[in-house]
Amino acid sequence: MNYKPIIFVFYFVFPVFLISCGTSTGSRYSDARTTTEIKSVPKSKVKTDETKYPENFDMSRYHSKIDVKDTAQKIDDKNLNVWYNYHEGPDTGAVEREIVKTAPGYRVQVLSTDNLDDANKMRSEIYFKTSQKAVYVVFDPPFYKVEVGDFTNLNDAKSLSFKFKQMGYTDSRVVNETINIFQ
Repeated sequence: MNYKPIIFVFYFVFPVFLISCGTSTGSRYSDARTTTEIKSVPKSKVKTDETKYPENFDMSRYHSKIDVKDTAQKIDDKNLNVWYNYHEGPDTGAVEREIVKTAPGYRVQVLSTDNLDDANKMRSEIYFKTSQKAVYVVFDPPFYKVEVGDFTNLNDAKSLSFKFKQMGYTDSRVVNETINIFQ
């Protein structure tokens, strides 16, 4: 085994590191002059902030009205399901079906918040805007997470996450979760 790099580090790099990490004995936050020197300076030579910057600036002359145009657009409800019309997922109608068992799988997490009302609003928004009916609010202390779908295939979950990002849910991501298997 070649010990030259270890010897180099031990004899040269390590001492330089120790020396460079030392601190000075003086205070780096104190003024260079001692307190007796500061007391001996006449007050006429010392400029205070009040003499440097007088407070006579009148901001009211510069107040101007800013017109902001309303850029809100009406969302057409019939176009919201454009990503879902070509494929009806396996979880459509999950409310009427009976849960047979649970298994490890994937879901798409759309929101993570500490407010239950926000989570429920997001759940109802996704439920009515999409064809996905398996929308869950999962409490993982201290957060409420809104998760969509029950996928055993990772690519299906990634596809749904991409669709949500296209709809404006930019924080959507695929998470590992225990999913429900329906009858």
